[in-house]
Amino acid sequence: RAKAKGLEMFDTLKPPFILVGNHTTLLDPFLANSFVPFPVHWVASDGNMRSWIMRFLLIKLVGSIPKSKAIPDIETVNWIVEIIRKKKGVVGFYPEGQSSWNGTAVPAFGSTAKLLKLLKAPVVLAHSRGSYMTKPRWAYSRRKGEVELEFSQLFSPEELKARTVEEIDALINAALAHDDFAWAKARGIGFRDRRRAECLELALYACPACGALHTLSSSESVLRCAECGAEFVYGEDGSLAPKGSSREDWKGVAPSGPDTVLAWDRWQESHLEALIKDTYLPNPERVIFSDAKARLLRGRRMDAMESLGQGDVSLSARGVGFVPRRGEPMHFPLDEIEGPGVLKWNFFEFYVGKTVYRVRFADRADSGRKYAAGLAILARLARPSESAR
Repeated sequence: RAKAKGLEMFDTLKPPFILVGNHTTLLDPFLANSFVPFPVHWVASDGNMRSWIMRFLLIKLVGSIPKSKAIPDIETVNWIVEIIRKKKGVVGFYPEGQSSWNGTAVPAFGSTAKLLKLLKAPVVLAHSRGSYMTKPRWAYSRRKGEVELEFSQLFSPEELKARTVEEIDALINAALAHDDFAWAKARGIGFRDRRRAECLELALYACPACGALHTLSSSESVLRCAECGAEFVYGEDGSLAPKGSSREDWKGVAPSGPDTVLAWDRWQESHLEALIKDTYLPNPERVIFSDAKARLLRGRRMDAMESLGQGDVSLSARGVGFVPRRGEPMHFPLDEIEGPGVLKWNFFEFYVGKTVYRVRFADRADSGRKYAAGLAILARLARPSESAR
């Protein structure tokens, strides 16, 4: 049901060029591919290529370019340069480095502007609207609605040569800016799915009614808190509203009440940061998040991952812990963890040196995002003390 605007540009623009876009859903590359009349070599996380069949499909057949998630990779840059300059092909990537959890863009990697200036090839923007509302990152099912892609030339080679890296970076972020909920609301578009709230707890990890962490669960169109019993209805328009009780009955944690995933997400980040400052940093052994029956895997780049066993994973102010059913407990200190993030829906991954660790949860609704969010806040809070020393 996707529609596209600006396709006439491809009547005159031929490869080589670079294709970028706002990353609102895991389906974005497939949507863009359905309209671009040239093969696109997509930059993709090497986490998708850790089996021989996926390496064959993504690299040999599709021509994907592997990238270590959130870690600078000179090999990836060299690969991109070869495709643009030598093979005269099309390279596609998403400057945000991850698909959106709340329907809005996150800041682009600063290295994107440097790469574009280095390549000096035309840059095409595929701006996506409605794709988050159709298939949010946290959802396993698709909703019936509308999707629109608009293609335009973001930079010419001459513009890239004339502009500074800082100017290019600012223009990229301005071009990627988008609020999918606001776009749909302004057009009165609904997105229908009876199970539209299911697995929303992959994105939302704090209850605005009582402030509890990791107590939310979903069913059909309702999100519930096991701690206080509050219920929230996720509407076809992407709105969130309390069910059966007014916001005035809440315990003052978020008295105005977040009415969208975006508003809830912004509130929960500040709420988690305050909890970490006031509760968890003074008690570094206290567990912030934990999940049972998780499996820990270890690997490097695109190599097959080895299982380190099944057990309990946890996050504290000291770092990530893993207690297997058999064997010795493992601890990964906060200052050794790099590039924490989420692959696909809920694979939590992080690096220690060049080794990548993946946590695979027992339930598809167990959130890996909460660990990445907690680690990002802990790392941010640690920086001032480091500079003070």
